[in-house]
Amino acid sequence: MLKRLQDDFYLAMLTLVGAMIVLCVTPYGIYRLYSGNYVVGIADLVMVTCAIIATRMAWRTGDTVKPGLFMALVFCFGAVLVCINLGVDGLFWVYPFLVFIFFLVSPLKAFVLLIAMLACLLLFAQWRPGQVFASQFQMLSFMVTTTITSIFAFIFAYRAQLQRRELQRLATTDSLTGAANRRTLNDQLALAINEHQRFGRPYGLMLLDLDHFKRINDNHGHKAGDEVLTGLIPLLQSMLRQSDQVFRFGGEEFVVLLADVKPADLAKLAEKIRVGIAQFLTAPDGSHMTTSIGLAMLQPAEDWEAWLHRADMALYQAKHDGRNRVVAG
Repeated sequence: MLKRLQDDFYLAMLTLVGAMIVLCVTPYGIYRLYSGNYVVGIADLVMVTCAIIATRMAWRTGDTVKPGLFMALVFCFGAVLVCINLGVDGLFWVYPFLVFIFFLVSPLKAFVLLIAMLACLLLFAQWRPGQVFASQFQMLSFMVTTTITSIFAFIFAYRAQLQRRELQRLATTDSLTGAANRRTLNDQLALAINEHQRFGRPYGLMLLDLDHFKRINDNHGHKAGDEVLTGLIPLLQSMLRQSDQVFRFGGEEFVVLLADVKPADLAKLAEKIRVGIAQFLTAPDGSHMTTSIGLAMLQPAEDWEAWLHRADMALYQAKHDGRNRVVAG
C-alpha cells in the first residue's frame, strides 16, 4: 500500500484529499444535521460519501483521472451550495477547496472549475443581494482574493506538473538514445504478461545487437559510437508500428516489444529491420553496420524473465551462426 502511494503521485494526492474531507467535513455535516440545517448537513455528508467512493474507485482501477474529476465537480457544487445556505460563514470553505481541486485534476481543468464556481456565487449574489455577502465591498474582496489565490495555485500546480513529467521522462528513458530504459522494459514486460494471461493478447519480442560495435569505440572513440546508437533509434522507429516500443537493454543491445503480432509477421518485420540497418546505418568510416536479432513469442504460463531469456538465447545463436541474421527462439 505504501509503495503504491510512493509510486503514484496522483493516487497519493487523491487519497490525501479524500482523507482530509472525511476527517474535516464529517463532523460539520453531523453538527449541521443535529442543529437542524439539513441542506448543508446533507451536502457535507454527500461530499464525504463521494470522496470515499472516488478514492476507492481510484484504488481499485488505478485510474485517478475520472475519480479526481468526479470529486472536483462534487466539491465545487457542494461549496456553492454551502455558501448560498450559510452566507459569509460558508465562504471560509472555498479557500481549502481552491487548493484541493488542483490536486485532483489538471491545472487547466482546476482553474476552469474554480472560475465557474466563483461565477456562480457572483451571479447568485447579484440575484439575491445580502444572502451570501454582507456588502458589495465584501463580495469584491472575496472575488479578488480567491482569484489571486486561484492564479497562484494554477502557476504552482502547472510548474509542478512540468517538473513531474520531466522527472518521469528522466526515470523512464535512456539519456543517450531517447529509447525507454531497462526499468521501463521490466514494467512493460510484466504488463504484457498480465494482458496475455487475462485476455490472450499475443506479444512478440525482438532482442537486437549491433555487430562488431566494440570496434567503433576502439577505433573511433566512444563519441562516435554514441552517434551510431543515437542514429539507430529513429531508424528503428521508421520501420516499426506506432504502438511498438523500443528499449535500450544495455550497451549496443535493444529490445523491441510488439503487441498483437503473429510469429510470421514478427519474423518478417525483424528481417525488414535487419535489411534496413544494413542499408542505412553506417559507421564513422562509411562502412555499413549490421545487426543480429533474436525473436521470441510470448508463451502461455511464461514469466517475462523466461520470455526475455529465450530471445537472448536466440540472439546468441544468431551471433554464433555468423551474425547479420534473424533467429527465432
